[in-house]
Amino acid sequence: MSNSRHVSADGTLETPHSTLGTPPLIKIRRLTRHYQMGQHVVRALDGVDLDIHSGEFVAIIGPSGSGKSTLMYLLGCLDRPTGGQYWLGGEEVSALSDVKLSRTRNRDIGFVFQEYNLLSELNVLENVSLGLVYRGTPRRSRLNAAEVLANRLGLDGRQDHNPNELSGGQMQRVAICRALSGSPHLLLCDEPTGNLDSVTGREIMDVFHELHAQGNTIIMVTHDPKVAAQAERVVRIEDGKIHSDERKEIARKAPVEPKVRQVSRNVRWFDIARIAIREGLLAHKLRSLLTMLGIVFGIASVIGMTAITEGGKRQQLEQIRQIGLNNIQVIDTQLDGERLRQARQRNPFGISDRDIEAVRRELPGVERLAAWKRIKAVVTRDRTRADAARVLGVTGDFQEVVNFFVGRGRFLNQRDAEEYRRVCVLGVAIAEALGISDEPLGQTLVIGDQIFVVVGIMQNRPFTASTVKDVNIVNRNLDVYIPHSVADRYYPRVKRAGTYDSVSLRMASSEQLVADSQHLERVVRSLHNDSDDFAVSVPLENLRQSQKTKEVFNVIITVIAGMSLLVGGIGIMNIMLASVSERTREIGIRRAVGAPRNEVLKQFLAEACVISVIGGILGVLTGVLGGELVAVLFQFPVAYSTLIMGISVGVAMAVGIGFGLYPAWTAARMDPVEALRG
Repeated sequence: MSNSRHVSADGTLETPHSTLGTPPLIKIRRLTRHYQMGQHVVRALDGVDLDIHSGEFVAIIGPSGSGKSTLMYLLGCLDRPTGGQYWLGGEEVSALSDVKLSRTRNRDIGFVFQEYNLLSELNVLENVSLGLVYRGTPRRSRLNAAEVLANRLGLDGRQDHNPNELSGGQMQRVAICRALSGSPHLLLCDEPTGNLDSVTGREIMDVFHELHAQGNTIIMVTHDPKVAAQAERVVRIEDGKIHSDERKEIARKAPVEPKVRQVSRNVRWFDIARIAIREGLLAHKLRSLLTMLGIVFGIASVIGMTAITEGGKRQQLEQIRQIGLNNIQVIDTQLDGERLRQARQRNPFGISDRDIEAVRRELPGVERLAAWKRIKAVVTRDRTRADAARVLGVTGDFQEVVNFFVGRGRFLNQRDAEEYRRVCVLGVAIAEALGISDEPLGQTLVIGDQIFVVVGIMQNRPFTASTVKDVNIVNRNLDVYIPHSVADRYYPRVKRAGTYDSVSLRMASSEQLVADSQHLERVVRSLHNDSDDFAVSVPLENLRQSQKTKEVFNVIITVIAGMSLLVGGIGIMNIMLASVSERTREIGIRRAVGAPRNEVLKQFLAEACVISVIGGILGVLTGVLGGELVAVLFQFPVAYSTLIMGISVGVAMAVGIGFGLYPAWTAARMDPVEALRG
């Protein structure tokens, strides 16, 4: 026996008295859904009233374009009505926020689509458990639950297969398992047998009958009267209105009472990262790699160039340390010919002791002072000759001023100078060249035609050629030091040569080096009667000027790198927009199983961030390899900064977030129904 709904005289539908005796699970009143198509309004649903009780098996039937699918989408909270009201489980859902609607879809509703709508990148268990991802269920727990459901619906042995490895009936069973995975109150089925052969279709309907017998509420949209006839209630829709509602009295179990909702949890960040990497990047490996190239090149150029620049700075700083950081030098300009003759007419002495006395008297802040003169003499021992030796007659605080100290024995002292002792201190390279590096102290050697006793060996230290303009660095491992007084007594001075080649001052502070050097130049120039036979040099200031030049170069490199990052960011935005367009259906599926907009946004934003982070890391590695290659090929020093590396990766992340935000927002704002149709 059947009950029917009839149209009254005023055009409304009369609903027979319900024998179920319980409040309806679904209650809709005057529900409308209109679409604007150009100048026309399409009335997909036009004032529908309908009650469906918990535990019913309802078939909604009608011709194509009648509004049955629109009604299902509205019942499933995938679409919003134009007007009217809709209660689900006693809650009015028509005006709920996106988060609450998504939670309703996730916990109260299960969807079974005609096209199955499975994600091709996921296997059976991952597709079944997709909705549980958006409950924050741990991966192991949700896969275990999915396995139980899959076995229950005859999918044992197929759990690790992807959708393209399944038959149509198996894919539909997967879709049913996915719909049941969250233990929903309501199961919505859109043409569930439409794409299946008759045998498989009967098997799927048997599954629905079994689920209904267990007390599940099922609403099935179909155009097939034979399929609809298997339901206990058939609602026919035409032109957006209900034309008939027939119910068959059949024996069935008591309806399942709605469960108390669990407290919602956000999607785990691990799952978001997994989705971003596996389903976003690895699914399109080449495209993802090409997208990263702009980030890689931008970061690599920053890392490589800063490494080279920083290496150069450290090398220059070390070179200045070899001379002395706070030093000021007065250097003989080594004139010759007519220029030397004219200079000696103004100043017959060159750089001399009176300059030293004037400096000590006129210039405050001098902590240490040293002077030296090179002697042209050959150094030999027995028949061994050290051709590379540079003999210097030194006076003053030489070790402290030039920042180069004795390694073994002692250095020259004041008594050596006063008593004209023929003693010497050797650089390590000279001791090795003469064959006395093992036991050097007390050994004798010949400098020119004079015999000297070795009293000390300088420490072994590498010296590099100066890369700072106007700063001369020599390899002091090749030096031989003797008292200046001895050099002046035993070795003839070249005609018109000054007493010293250089006077070096170590100042108490580096803050006034430029001012002190200017004052020093005025003092010496006054003594030399404005002769140009000397020059004043401030190595630290020369270093600063050199590094300022490099800073300009760094700015240029940074701008170029920034442009590369900008191009990379635009590439990320372009690819992400293309990805959103290509993955519209995936977005619709995720929304259907309960993903709210903010979780979709997180997913696509995570993809952009992963691209940027991986690009940043690859950029750092590429920059380091590039720097090392430069160091090997050109013998150029490099130095890497972990701070710069960290900032570079951070900038890459910022680029990813900045340029990935709009595509992610676009994905999140997609209408679930339109996304599923796309």
